[in-house]
Amino acid sequence: MTLRGEAAIIGIGELPTQRSTPGRSMIGLMGDVARIAIHDAHLRPKDIDGLVTEGGSIYPGFASEYLGIRPKFASGSSMMGASGPTGVLLAAMAVQNGLANNVLVVIGTARNPAIPVSPPGVPSFRSEFEDPYGMSAGANTGYGLIYKRHMEEYGTTEEQFAKMAVNQRFNTLENENSVFKGQAITHQDVMESRYVNYPIKLLETVMPCGGGAAVVVTSAERASASFNKPVYILGAGAAADPLVGWQRDKLTESPVARSAPTAFAMSGYTPRDMQFAQFYD
Repeated sequence: MTLRGEAAIIGIGELPTQRSTPGRSMIGLMGDVARIAIHDAHLRPKDIDGLVTEGGSIYPGFASEYLGIRPKFASGSSMMGASGPTGVLLAAMAVQNGLANNVLVVIGTARNPAIPVSPPGVPSFRSEFEDPYGMSAGANTGYGLIYKRHMEEYGTTEEQFAKMAVNQRFNTLENENSVFKGQAITHQDVMESRYVNYPIKLLETVMPCGGGAAVVVTSAERASASFNKPVYILGAGAAADPLVGWQRDKLTESPVARSAPTAFAMSGYTPRDMQFAQFYD
Protein backbone atom coordinates (compact mmCIF):
# COMPACT_ATOMS: atom_id res chain seq x y z
CA MET A 1 0.00 0.00 0.00
CA THR A 2 1.22 3.51 -0.77
CA LEU A 3 0.20 7.04 0.16
CA ARG A 4 1.53 8.49 -3.08
CA GLY A 5 -0.98 11.00 -4.44
CA GLU A 6 -3.76 9.73 -2.16
CA ALA A 7 -3.93 12.82 0.07
CA ALA A 8 -3.12 16.51 -0.22
CA ILE A 9 -2.72 19.65 1.86
CA ILE A 10 -5.32 22.27 0.86
CA GLY A 11 -4.94 24.85 3.63
CA ILE A 12 -2.17 26.16 5.88
CA GLY A 13 -1.78 28.46 8.85
CA GLU A 14 1.28 29.79 10.64
CA LEU A 15 1.81 32.20 13.52
CA PRO A 16 5.00 34.24 13.91
CA THR A 17 7.62 32.49 16.00
CA GLN A 18 8.44 34.45 19.17
CA ARG A 19 10.95 34.14 21.97
CA SER A 20 8.06 34.43 24.41
CA THR A 21 4.28 34.56 24.20
CA PRO A 22 3.21 36.37 27.40
CA GLY A 23 -0.45 36.09 28.25
CA ARG A 24 -1.03 33.33 25.71
CA SER A 25 -1.78 29.65 26.25
CA MET A 26 -0.89 26.68 24.09
CA ILE A 27 -4.52 25.91 23.31
CA GLY A 28 -5.19 29.57 22.53
CA LEU A 29 -2.39 29.67 19.96
CA MET A 30 -3.66 26.41 18.49
CA GLY A 31 -7.12 27.94 18.14
CA ASP A 32 -5.75 30.98 16.32
CA VAL A 33 -3.67 29.02 13.83
CA ALA A 34 -6.40 26.41 13.28
CA ARG A 35 -8.81 29.18 12.29
CA ILE A 36 -6.28 30.51 9.76
CA ALA A 37 -5.73 27.07 8.19
CA ILE A 38 -9.45 26.22 7.98
CA HIS A 39 -10.20 29.61 6.41
CA ASP A 40 -7.31 29.18 3.97
CA ALA A 41 -8.79 25.84 2.90
CA HIS A 42 -12.16 27.57 2.24
CA LEU A 43 -13.82 25.28 4.76
CA ARG A 44 -15.89 25.76 7.91
CA PRO A 45 -15.14 24.24 11.33
CA LYS A 46 -18.05 21.84 10.86
CA ASP A 47 -16.32 20.50 7.73
CA ILE A 48 -13.37 19.28 9.83
CA ASP A 49 -14.00 15.67 10.84
CA GLY A 50 -10.43 14.67 11.70
CA LEU A 51 -7.92 16.10 14.16
CA VAL A 52 -4.25 15.46 14.91
CA THR A 53 -2.43 17.34 17.67
CA GLU A 54 0.94 16.99 19.40
CA GLY A 55 -0.45 14.38 21.75
CA GLY A 56 2.46 14.50 24.19
CA SER A 57 1.48 18.02 25.24
CA ILE A 58 -2.26 18.21 24.77
CA TYR A 59 -5.03 15.62 24.61
CA PRO A 60 -6.87 15.66 21.24
CA GLY A 61 -10.22 15.55 23.05
CA PHE A 62 -9.45 18.78 24.87
CA ALA A 63 -8.30 20.41 21.63
CA SER A 64 -11.49 19.39 19.80
CA GLU A 65 -13.58 20.80 22.66
CA TYR A 66 -11.75 24.13 22.52
CA LEU A 67 -11.90 24.30 18.72
CA GLY A 68 -15.60 23.47 18.66
CA ILE A 69 -15.34 20.46 16.36
CA ARG A 70 -16.55 16.87 16.68
CA PRO A 71 -14.02 14.74 14.77
CA LYS A 72 -14.74 11.12 13.95
CA PHE A 73 -10.98 10.55 13.77
CA ALA A 74 -8.56 11.98 16.33
CA SER A 75 -5.00 11.17 17.30
CA GLY A 76 -1.88 12.54 18.93
CA SER A 77 1.50 12.77 17.20
CA SER A 78 4.12 12.55 19.95
CA MET A 79 7.40 12.58 18.01
CA MET A 80 9.02 15.70 19.48
CA GLY A 81 10.53 17.72 16.63
CA ALA A 82 9.05 15.31 14.08
CA SER A 83 5.50 15.68 15.44
CA GLY A 84 4.41 17.99 12.61
CA PRO A 85 5.31 15.82 9.63
CA THR A 86 4.25 12.69 11.51
CA GLY A 87 0.90 14.37 12.07
CA VAL A 88 0.57 14.94 8.33
CA LEU A 89 1.38 11.26 7.79
CA LEU A 90 -1.38 10.23 10.22
CA ALA A 91 -3.82 12.58 8.51
CA ALA A 92 -2.97 11.18 5.08
CA MET A 93 -3.49 7.64 6.34
CA ALA A 94 -6.85 8.64 7.83
CA VAL A 95 -8.26 10.16 4.63
CA GLN A 96 -6.84 7.38 2.47
CA ASN A 97 -8.65 4.77 4.55
CA GLY A 98 -11.94 6.66 4.81
CA LEU A 99 -11.63 7.46 8.51
CA ALA A 100 -12.12 11.18 7.83
CA ASN A 101 -12.62 13.60 4.96
CA ASN A 102 -10.84 16.74 6.15
CA VAL A 103 -8.19 16.38 8.85
CA LEU A 104 -6.79 19.36 10.75
CA VAL A 105 -3.20 18.92 11.94
CA VAL A 106 -2.44 21.64 14.48
CA ILE A 107 0.49 22.19 16.83
CA GLY A 108 1.24 25.20 19.01
CA THR A 109 3.51 26.09 21.89
CA ALA A 110 3.29 28.99 24.33
CA ARG A 111 6.41 30.12 26.12
CA ASN A 112 6.75 32.24 29.22
CA PRO A 113 10.42 32.24 30.34
CA ALA A 114 9.34 33.11 33.88
CA ILE A 115 7.56 29.75 34.22
CA PRO A 116 9.71 26.57 34.16
CA VAL A 117 8.74 24.17 31.38
CA SER A 118 8.90 21.26 33.80
CA PRO A 119 9.96 20.73 37.42
CA PRO A 120 13.37 19.20 38.14
CA GLY A 121 13.22 15.47 37.59
CA VAL A 122 14.12 12.76 40.07
CA PRO A 123 17.43 10.94 39.59
CA SER A 124 17.22 8.46 36.73
CA PHE A 125 19.32 6.57 34.20
CA ARG A 126 19.13 9.69 32.02
CA SER A 127 20.27 12.12 34.70
CA GLU A 128 23.09 9.78 35.71
CA PHE A 129 24.59 9.29 32.25
CA GLU A 130 23.44 12.28 30.14
CA ASP A 131 22.30 15.10 32.40
CA PRO A 132 24.47 14.90 35.54
CA TYR A 133 24.37 18.70 35.88
CA GLY A 134 20.75 19.11 34.75
CA MET A 135 19.13 19.60 31.35
CA SER A 136 20.21 22.46 29.14
CA ALA A 137 17.55 24.40 27.22
CA GLY A 138 15.85 22.68 24.30
CA ALA A 139 17.62 19.54 23.13
CA ASN A 140 21.10 20.93 23.59
CA THR A 141 22.23 18.33 26.10
CA GLY A 142 21.90 15.41 23.72
CA TYR A 143 23.06 17.49 20.78
CA GLY A 144 26.28 18.33 22.59
CA LEU A 145 27.03 14.63 22.90
CA ILE A 146 26.20 14.00 19.23
CA TYR A 147 28.31 17.01 18.18
CA LYS A 148 31.35 15.77 20.12
CA ARG A 149 30.99 12.20 18.89
CA HIS A 150 30.73 13.40 15.28
CA MET A 151 34.01 15.28 15.74
CA GLU A 152 35.66 12.13 17.06
CA GLU A 153 34.33 9.83 14.30
CA TYR A 154 34.65 12.06 11.25
CA GLY A 155 37.15 14.76 12.17
CA THR A 156 34.47 17.45 11.90
CA THR A 157 35.59 20.80 13.30
CA GLU A 158 33.81 23.48 15.28
CA GLU A 159 34.49 25.86 12.38
CA GLN A 160 32.54 23.59 10.03
CA PHE A 161 29.60 23.34 12.40
CA ALA A 162 29.61 27.13 12.81
CA LYS A 163 29.14 27.54 9.07
CA MET A 164 25.91 25.54 9.29
CA ALA A 165 24.53 27.98 11.87
CA VAL A 166 25.44 30.96 9.66
CA ASN A 167 23.81 29.38 6.58
CA GLN A 168 20.61 28.52 8.41
CA ARG A 169 20.37 32.05 9.82
CA PHE A 170 20.85 33.48 6.31
CA ASN A 171 17.96 31.38 5.04
CA THR A 172 15.55 32.89 7.56
CA LEU A 173 16.46 36.60 7.31
CA GLU A 174 13.53 37.48 5.00
CA ASN A 175 10.96 35.21 6.65
CA GLU A 176 8.26 37.41 8.19
CA ASN A 177 7.33 34.70 10.70
CA SER A 178 10.89 34.02 11.86
CA VAL A 179 12.08 35.06 15.29
CA PHE A 180 15.44 35.89 13.66
CA LYS A 181 14.09 38.03 10.79
CA GLY A 182 16.74 40.59 9.83
CA GLN A 183 19.22 39.37 12.47
CA ALA A 184 22.25 38.22 10.49
CA ILE A 185 25.25 36.53 12.12
CA THR A 186 28.77 35.90 10.88
CA HIS A 187 31.08 32.93 11.23
CA GLN A 188 33.10 34.93 13.73
CA ASP A 189 29.98 35.72 15.76
CA VAL A 190 29.28 32.01 16.15
CA MET A 191 32.85 31.06 17.00
CA GLU A 192 33.14 33.80 19.62
CA SER A 193 29.80 33.09 21.32
CA ARG A 194 30.10 31.38 24.69
CA TYR A 195 29.80 27.65 25.19
CA VAL A 196 26.39 26.54 26.42
CA ASN A 197 26.98 22.82 26.45
CA TYR A 198 30.42 21.99 25.05
CA PRO A 199 31.03 21.93 22.14
CA ILE A 200 27.73 23.72 21.36
CA LYS A 201 28.02 27.50 21.44
CA LEU A 202 25.25 29.98 22.13
CA LEU A 203 24.61 30.82 18.47
CA GLU A 204 24.34 27.11 17.61
CA THR A 205 21.78 26.23 20.24
CA VAL A 206 18.21 25.11 19.89
CA MET A 207 16.36 28.18 21.15
CA PRO A 208 13.06 27.56 22.95
CA CYS A 209 10.30 29.71 21.45
CA GLY A 210 6.54 29.90 20.96
CA GLY A 211 4.20 29.88 17.98
CA GLY A 212 1.89 27.62 16.03
CA ALA A 213 1.27 25.96 12.68
CA ALA A 214 -1.58 24.00 11.10
CA VAL A 215 -2.55 22.29 7.85
CA VAL A 216 -5.73 20.79 6.48
CA VAL A 217 -5.30 17.42 4.76
CA THR A 218 -7.95 15.90 2.53
CA SER A 219 -8.27 13.11 -0.03
CA ALA A 220 -6.94 13.52 -3.57
CA GLU A 221 -10.50 13.39 -4.90
CA ARG A 222 -11.67 16.25 -2.71
CA ALA A 223 -8.46 18.16 -3.26
CA SER A 224 -9.14 18.27 -6.99
CA ALA A 225 -12.17 20.48 -6.26
CA SER A 226 -10.31 22.77 -3.85
CA PHE A 227 -10.10 26.53 -4.42
CA ASN A 228 -6.37 26.21 -3.71
CA LYS A 229 -3.76 24.34 -5.70
CA PRO A 230 -3.33 21.09 -3.73
CA VAL A 231 0.05 20.00 -2.41
CA TYR A 232 -0.01 16.23 -2.83
CA ILE A 233 1.77 13.96 -0.37
CA LEU A 234 4.01 11.67 -2.41
CA GLY A 235 6.00 9.79 0.22
CA ALA A 236 6.37 9.50 3.97
CA GLY A 237 8.21 7.48 6.55
CA ALA A 238 8.59 7.43 10.33
CA ALA A 239 11.16 5.79 12.58
CA ALA A 240 12.39 6.14 16.15
CA ASP A 241 15.43 5.29 18.25
CA PRO A 242 15.85 5.12 22.03
CA LEU A 243 15.47 8.58 23.53
CA VAL A 244 18.76 8.44 25.42
CA GLY A 245 21.88 8.46 23.30
CA TRP A 246 23.80 5.79 25.18
CA GLN A 247 21.11 3.24 24.29
CA ARG A 248 21.57 3.75 20.54
CA ASP A 249 23.75 1.60 18.31
CA LYS A 250 25.33 4.68 16.73
CA LEU A 251 25.03 8.12 18.29
CA THR A 252 25.76 9.96 15.03
CA GLU A 253 23.07 8.20 12.99
CA SER A 254 19.53 9.59 13.07
CA PRO A 255 16.41 7.41 12.66
CA VAL A 256 15.91 9.33 9.40
CA ALA A 257 18.42 6.84 7.97
CA ARG A 258 15.50 4.39 8.08
CA SER A 259 12.52 6.66 7.48
CA ALA A 260 13.92 8.56 4.49
CA PRO A 261 14.43 5.48 2.27
CA THR A 262 10.79 4.53 2.92
CA ALA A 263 9.59 7.99 1.89
CA PHE A 264 11.77 8.11 -1.23
CA ALA A 265 10.75 4.61 -2.34
CA MET A 266 7.08 5.49 -1.90
CA SER A 267 7.44 8.75 -3.83
CA GLY A 268 9.32 7.30 -6.78
CA TYR A 269 12.05 9.91 -6.40
CA THR A 270 15.64 9.84 -5.10
CA PRO A 271 17.67 12.33 -3.07
CA ARG A 272 19.27 13.54 -6.32
CA ASP A 273 15.85 14.62 -7.57
CA MET A 274 15.29 16.97 -4.64
CA GLN A 275 15.52 20.73 -5.26
CA PHE A 276 14.72 21.78 -1.70
CA ALA A 277 15.40 20.19 1.66
CA GLN A 278 14.56 21.24 5.19
CA PHE A 279 16.25 19.68 8.21
CA TYR A 280 15.05 20.04 11.75
CA ASP A 281 17.57 21.81 14.06
